Amino acid sequence: MSKFILDEWLWHDLSGENGKEKQKETFNFLETMYKKCDKIVVAKNSKFVEKEKEFSKIALDILKHKIAKLYFGLIRFNSQKCEEVDIENIEEEIDFTGINPDDMYLLKIYYKIKAPIITTDIKLKNSLENKNIECKLRDDFLKEYFKPME
Repeated sequence: MSKFILDEWLWHDLSGENGKEKQKETFNFLETMYKKCDKIVVAKNSKFVEKEKEFSKIALDILKHKIAKLYFGLIRFNSQKCEEVDIENIEEEIDFTGINPDDMYLLKIYYKIKAPIITTDIKLKNSLENKNIECKLRDDFLKEYFKPME
């Protein structure tokens, strides 16, 4: 089983903000992740959860309703597919140098569970790599994730 820390690209993709192709690809990612023994990790009261709530309010058309049903029904409230962590009291000292305040929750999750961070933010990826934190860009991650096992 693999764990992943996703940032808000998931919600931008699923809402259609990044185009129909990204929306479809990200929906396929959720379906594939559900079928595999993989898990996403989210932080209570984080920017990701704020976007998650916003999406649930706009999921009124048929496609977004289908997406919401998959995410909330099969992943978000399924402890085998989604782990929610409390990042309020992290005992490790974290170096936030070069990290946008909106992204600090990602580092806190990382130090709590040590899973790769998946983002579309190249500056964030570079900052994390300089701190020896595993980080992948969304497109590279999905290409690798969808590759058939050899």
